[in-house]
Amino acid sequence: MPKSSKQFGLAYLDAGEIGAYLDKHSGHVLSVIGFGHALPLPGYAPLWVDIPVLGGHDSSIEVWTSDLPVTACEHLGISGTADGQVLFGSLTLEQHAGDTLETLAEQAYMRIFGFIDHFGYRNLLRVWHYFPQINDDENGLERYRGFNVGRHASFVANGRQIGEESVPAASALGSNSGSLVVYFMACKKRGTAVENPRQVSAYHYPKLFGPSSPIFVRAMSATLGGQYCFFISGTASIVGYETLHQGDAEKQTAETLTNIRTLLQQIPHYDPDQGRMLLKVYLRHPEHLEMVQSKVQAEFGSACKAVYLHSNICRSDLLLEIEGAYFNDTQ
Repeated sequence: MPKSSKQFGLAYLDAGEIGAYLDKHSGHVLSVIGFGHALPLPGYAPLWVDIPVLGGHDSSIEVWTSDLPVTACEHLGISGTADGQVLFGSLTLEQHAGDTLETLAEQAYMRIFGFIDHFGYRNLLRVWHYFPQINDDENGLERYRGFNVGRHASFVANGRQIGEESVPAASALGSNSGSLVVYFMACKKRGTAVENPRQVSAYHYPKLFGPSSPIFVRAMSATLGGQYCFFISGTASIVGYETLHQGDAEKQTAETLTNIRTLLQQIPHYDPDQGRMLLKVYLRHPEHLEMVQSKVQAEFGSACKAVYLHSNICRSDLLLEIEGAYFNDTQ
């Protein structure tokens, strides 16, 4: 059970819940991210992402809170918050005529590295990326693959090694409109990277998937606010480095859940009946919602909080992707 109403953690809330929750956690809110229809939230400036919410809700609001007092910070055009252990930040870069997503990705990460270094939280734990037309061609290269080239260039320019010692958990999804939207969590202490033995590490993908590999680990663990925290990257129906079950949403869902289960089994003393599990489930086709919901509930039970979003996935042959966060204060 939670130790405190102001523990470090995460909540997914709808329009009827968000006001009271923010009031309850006043002074301890690290980040507010909204999906779907934008809502006025007095006293807060949420980062809104244009991705529709499925399952009968117009909006879903993601709120990260701390057990410690939170202060605001800003640098290099990035607005953020910090609590002495964790730093959150976000930025939005518009794509103007002549820009490429590759260029925007490099610019974004140059600023992110400058931001976290400036405030002394050098270790990226988790990064989220959203941008439109993720599978479309741009100058002869799929936009997601161009994004990976820009991200890679910034890692190299900042002297950041590309390996499990310095790579965060991450995800990249397609939005309906807007710009490159990035939000991230960094820490003063290094987290522990977790890879999936069923999969090749993303940063070791072959050139088949673009000039530069994606840069993320499959999961990241850290102890924050006296809790064991396990952040699961965007996970899909991939074994080795290949997409399995092309065109079959049911089998892709089962394979995705197997990959998540494999990650969770690496948590020391993991007990599915202990702690809290929260998921964001991205579906390429809304008609798969009921099937995926039933499989997710069968896997994790009704205690798991899951938000379902309509989004394109980073590979055109993937029909869904699931990310997660697990918290347990009994570790």
